[in-house]
Amino acid sequence: MSKFISKLSKLCLTTMVASCLAYAQEKQPTAESIADLFYELNGDSNDPHKKINHAKGFCAIGEFKPLSNISKAYNIPLLKETNIPTQVRFSLGGGNPNASDASKTRGLALKINGQEDSWEIVAINTQINFAKNLEEFSKFFEIRVPKNGKVDTENLAKVTKETPSFSNYEKYLETIAITPSVANTAYYSVHTFFFEDSKTKKMIPARYKFVPVAGEKGLTKEEAKAMGDNFLESDFQNKVAKKPVEYKMFLILANPEDVIDDTTALWSGKHKEVEIATLRVKEYAGRDCNGDVFMPFVLPQGVGWPKDPLFETRNAVYGITFGRRQ
Repeated sequence: MSKFISKLSKLCLTTMVASCLAYAQEKQPTAESIADLFYELNGDSNDPHKKINHAKGFCAIGEFKPLSNISKAYNIPLLKETNIPTQVRFSLGGGNPNASDASKTRGLALKINGQEDSWEIVAINTQINFAKNLEEFSKFFEIRVPKNGKVDTENLAKVTKETPSFSNYEKYLETIAITPSVANTAYYSVHTFFFEDSKTKKMIPARYKFVPVAGEKGLTKEEAKAMGDNFLESDFQNKVAKKPVEYKMFLILANPEDVIDDTTALWSGKHKEVEIATLRVKEYAGRDCNGDVFMPFVLPQGVGWPKDPLFETRNAVYGITFGRRQ
């Protein structure tokens, strides 16, 4: 009898473990569940085709000009081309198409359309992200979804304080200035990509940034308030009518001690930076591209995917939400 009870106990324990694992797997965030969260947070039942992130933006036409000798350093055939036609979109983070331009979260999206290859870039104006894995990414939005019409601000503050990624990102945002123009805003990859070295054929980890030729500038709170809620688009139109808005693209090469699989990791100390191209934005192009999708996984030959846990799901979410907008 005791052997029977022992076997039964083991069977029950095994069944419980299997049930717990199955339950845990069901609760793991997926691209679909994260897309659902975006719609809970920013969706509109009266407009099911609404864009639910980076909803406010405008479009431009430009060209991507690789440095003439950069292919000697990196085996990326696209960089051998000159004056590559590029579709550009500037945007604000969030799902409100009427958000104030005095926002700290901004985006730059590019479709670089070469003759034989292409590169789609989605960059933001912060060097780090707010979450390092899918669980954190999902939780970040869950605590912001209104319950009975109200956000639980007490719980939001509590979870933010208890989650290092969230609290570090909040502190980092305090150091970011509101810029008066997209022409004075720097944009970053956040993810670490891999670039093929022409001599060794090794894949070199690096992040990238777009630095405005006109220089980075910030506004005080009072200056930002005086600018109103809609100044970025008209400012760009005025500037680009006189001359192109330009950015220098740099690779920031990882040091051996840098964390390359965590988008919340802020690299510190000196890093070798390699200029690879100039982005010249030459013409305002209205808002038609606001409905397009820019997919970060579209990479040219010689550039490899990031190894962090968010990149693949981020692309999947973009695809899901784009499909729902159709």
